[in-house]
Amino acid sequence: MSVTFTWQLPMDSTAAAAARWHLREVASSDLEAVDAELVVTELVTNAWKHGTGEGDITVTVEVRDSSLHIAVCGISDGTPAVATSAAGSDSSGRGLLLLDGLVERWGYDRRGNVMCVWAEVAQR
Repeated sequence: MSVTFTWQLPMDSTAAAAARWHLREVASSDLEAVDAELVVTELVTNAWKHGTGEGDITVTVEVRDSSLHIAVCGISDGTPAVATSAAGSDSSGRGLLLLDGLVERWGYDRRGNVMCVWAEVAQR
């Protein structure tokens, strides 16, 4: 059995904090929330930074028996890119690499001009 929650967030710098707040409300444990908050922060921040600045960011969280399925969608012309390395002085470029180590699996889907990046965080 699963339960799905969806939130529309502004395409601005407040979106990641709002997403974390909503996620905490649906996570089944504090331990689960920690990893999921990191994941949703990365995905929402990427949607804001790499999006076109138009429309909202949509966050959907499906609470499943063994995982949280998090999907973040926003208007974007790009595709997610995982940095294979980043210099120590680089202030960005490691997010999806970090995500790769925190989740069971992740991917993305394009729906016209909307990019949706999703990840599954195992429940502990």
